[in-house]
Amino acid sequence: MNSLNLDILSSSPIYTQLPIDMHCHSTRSDGTFSPSEVVQKAHEKGVKVLSLSDHDTVLGILEARQTADSLGMTLIHGVEISCRHRVMGGYSKKPAQNEKVIHVLGYGFSDIETMHNKLAAIQANRETRGYAMCERVANTFKRPMDEIWQAVLVQAKGNPQAVGRTHIAKVMADQGLVSDVQKAFTGYLADHKPCYVALDGLSLKDCINLIHDCGGKASLAHATRYNLTANKVRKLIADFASSGGDAVELPASNEPTSTRHMIDRVIKEHELKVSIGSDFHGSTMPWRVLGGVPKLHEGQVGIWESC
Repeated sequence: MNSLNLDILSSSPIYTQLPIDMHCHSTRSDGTFSPSEVVQKAHEKGVKVLSLSDHDTVLGILEARQTADSLGMTLIHGVEISCRHRVMGGYSKKPAQNEKVIHVLGYGFSDIETMHNKLAAIQANRETRGYAMCERVANTFKRPMDEIWQAVLVQAKGNPQAVGRTHIAKVMADQGLVSDVQKAFTGYLADHKPCYVALDGLSLKDCINLIHDCGGKASLAHATRYNLTANKVRKLIADFASSGGDAVELPASNEPTSTRHMIDRVIKEHELKVSIGSDFHGSTMPWRVLGGVPKLHEGQVGIWESC
């Protein structure tokens, strides 16, 4: 990895835009393409270093690695783990809603077996939670529950433990319950919306410890997408750093410049590294494109250098 990293940096001496994507999903969680297809599509987009980071599972890594090796790409072991954290402080008048499901990206871990075993409980909860959300959708829109659930299972390729909100949102859009996938999230499936059900997970500290114990590095995923105030985003990153976190994922390029400047300042304050990723899911979220990652700014160090 080090020699490849030097080649990449030498081809981009201003150290701003790199052919690296550290955040994407396959059919092993809520993506629409298989692990091998994701790697192939990343290769076609010019990505040289990729991390498949499916939700709470590492089952796609072997397939992704075989394809990456055949294409001469570097694949970094990845996973996106769901954890629970209460962001204290700030000015919220609804403290009961401050506990959030936070996503932490694990990179470069070597002990895949331990990681898989520890995540098994979260995977089992995904089925229970997915079913419960489908019940809420069925009740809200007065639709037969079995009709909703079976359609969601089709989206999840028959794997109930892979069911995520993206699968449910796609069914809602396909059945005309909402105009599009984004409306399903903003109106019904986002945190504390009518059809939302929280996912049980590890604490933030335990999640970071798990990643470290398996030989990896921990990066806070999309810190600005938890419906938190700017003050609470800063507090979340501070909590993440004090819990032993290693990096923060940079905001997407289409987020406001002021948001990026705020995240840059907090990253620098806590001396954290950065990760970059498209959060590619496939056809359900076509606006997220493999290789469509934000630029690094001066002084920022990529977490992939430590993997």
